[in-house]
Amino acid sequence: MSVMKKLQIILYFFSLLFFTPILFIIVLPLLFIIRGFVKICAKCVRLKEAQIIGGMSATLAVDKIYTAPFINMTLTFYLDQETDLDLFKSRFISNVIEKQKPCGKLQYPTLRKYVTEFMGYLFWTLSESFDPSNHFKLYKTGEVVDEEALQKLLNEIVVKPWVVKQPLWEFIMVENYQRQEENGVKVESGGKRKLTPVLIFNAHHSLLDGFSIVNILIKEMTSLDVDKFIAKPAPSLRKSDNQEKKFAFGKLCKKLSFPLRALYEISTYSAIEGDVNSWKKSITMTPTGRSSTFDNTIPLMYIKGIHRSYGVSFTTLLLAGVCGAIRRSMKLNSVVIPEFIHCCLILPMPAHPKSLTNHSTIGFLRLPIGDNDPKRRLQEIELSFQKLKKSIFPKLYFYMIKVLGDLPSGLLRKIIMNNSSVDNATVCLVNFPAPSEIFTINSSLVNKFKLQVGPMAGTALVYFCHSYNGRIQLSAEVDKEIQNSENISKNLITLLQEELDVLHQISMNP
Repeated sequence: MSVMKKLQIILYFFSLLFFTPILFIIVLPLLFIIRGFVKICAKCVRLKEAQIIGGMSATLAVDKIYTAPFINMTLTFYLDQETDLDLFKSRFISNVIEKQKPCGKLQYPTLRKYVTEFMGYLFWTLSESFDPSNHFKLYKTGEVVDEEALQKLLNEIVVKPWVVKQPLWEFIMVENYQRQEENGVKVESGGKRKLTPVLIFNAHHSLLDGFSIVNILIKEMTSLDVDKFIAKPAPSLRKSDNQEKKFAFGKLCKKLSFPLRALYEISTYSAIEGDVNSWKKSITMTPTGRSSTFDNTIPLMYIKGIHRSYGVSFTTLLLAGVCGAIRRSMKLNSVVIPEFIHCCLILPMPAHPKSLTNHSTIGFLRLPIGDNDPKRRLQEIELSFQKLKKSIFPKLYFYMIKVLGDLPSGLLRKIIMNNSSVDNATVCLVNFPAPSEIFTINSSLVNKFKLQVGPMAGTALVYFCHSYNGRIQLSAEVDKEIQNSENISKNLITLLQEELDVLHQISMNP
């Protein structure tokens, strides 16, 4: 670390040391009073079942939802046989929309609500014209829909504006989809391919996150137990009396030093310089869209074998694959390879609420893309990942966003658009929570499913990953502002698999 960087961190640290007491003593209580007053006013004017939006959901709800949304989410289910959309609709209405808590209130009331602004704050407001049937649509062209046509449709859906005063979700069933693979094996162009339906769930990110999707689409609609996919605090082990005393003392020291450690970590993060490379320079804070998402599957046991042979975590191996794939892609496209790039990791927080909400945080890692040794890159990434696991920054970021979400929407919108958290990173990795067991929708087996998110600002590339039915599903997106983005996105997953193959060969021949 350079002397200038150290001085910058020290400057940030003492600035925060001065302003933090002001924040907690004056600003936060004032925000609390203002929000309370706005809530009372909303009830006085009888804003229909109004629920003020806060936390991370508020930072996402400042999106241009009804004109040009950036952060819609689609989850696409590839089914193995024909299914009845009306039957699925009736089951979703009874199992999810009309589900009640023991107290008699609705379990998921925001499925009936839309986003509106009142006195400078965003609210979930009941849609008086809500009709569930309007949120289930059949896409039928009479022609065979191949992967390219389906991806074109998904790219249109993920940036589609929402209808004013209507809830921010919908289901779309696509008929006559021509499957490209059977049980993870590609079907040759001349081979016989079955025509099957595809079910698309589209929603705005302010409504829910990945865990919420798993909750309403899998837990409520199938018999699978998805609670094990929700992040939980690590269980405590029984300790001896001496160990208990040392543990209690260490815990006390951590609590006492937490404010200073928190200020230091925030200062260190604030001093991080954004990535400087040709791909990042192409990106503006006004996203224009993503290139097509191309996906592939890799046997889970193959990946487990590699990460166990090196003694590293699963996430580390995945990040090493991402790092190597981007390095190879830059080389193929004659892009100058920087010494390193940053990766933004979407991380789950423990004890996700049962309601529909956003309950996650982020972390940052340096990927040593300039190093030409795959094994050395893997080892360096493992060190960075273990450091991130011990860091308190992800937890701090979660609570900082909760505070930020209490700001008036106009001010919040300016902060978000001008200071994107992921703007420092070249790539973002989303490890989607998914059941490893195969499940059904209306008795139709789900062969595979994939996640796609709208054109988030500031990040050149996005990787999505989840495990299902013994395989790892990987997909990638590239910002359209990057030259040759279509070809880059086609190759990113193949290049990642090649990097994993290289690491596998090295582990076999140390």
